[in-house]
Amino acid sequence: MLVVTTPADDLALAPIEAMRAAAGVADDSRDDELAALCLRISAEIVDACGVAVGKGAEPTLRKERLTETFSGCHDEVLILSRRHNIEIVSVTQDGTSITLDARSLKSEDGLLYRWIDGRKSHWNANEIVVVYDAGFETVPPGLVGVVTDLARVRLSEGGVDPLVKSVTVDVEGIDSVKTDRWVGGLGSPQEAGGLPSGYSARLARFMNYSVS
Repeated sequence: MLVVTTPADDLALAPIEAMRAAAGVADDSRDDELAALCLRISAEIVDACGVAVGKGAEPTLRKERLTETFSGCHDEVLILSRRHNIEIVSVTQDGTSITLDARSLKSEDGLLYRWIDGRKSHWNANEIVVVYDAGFETVPPGLVGVVTDLARVRLSEGGVDPLVKSVTVDVEGIDSVKTDRWVGGLGSPQEAGGLPSGYSARLARFMNYSVS
């Protein structure tokens, strides 16, 4: 069971400045619209990445404190429901607090091992409760880039197309127009999670385990 003890202060995966740049605006005239769009795209990314839902708050890749309870544990490793920048606050085994070996945690993968007297062992308890922080306090640039590229795609559904990087018009003789675009058009196929083709590979680092 996963419980969100302290929810993230902000679920947005990109700062408003990056969203303004994606929309091609330099002031705060569209901040409300862009902030709402950023939250929608952030939620789409979280859903596509399979981020586990905890009781008490919406799932996110941003930093928050979680309490996770494992029942009937007889395994070599505990697979935490959340990943990235994990810091263990406390671990109790059948009500008794235990001290972890420095080698116990693989933070990026969300894996927690049990070491006893310098040797890797197995977890063996009726109930283990792990309190930990996980997620990004500062969103990685690559993830921000996914958000802003998707913002350009969403905004291109409106009037001015922010996917257009530059337009060159040759008016001598027969007119010709050359358009350079930032990313692929809206007509590209979609992948699992509803994202345009190509985005899943960029999100590979943030995809969560599927545990049956």
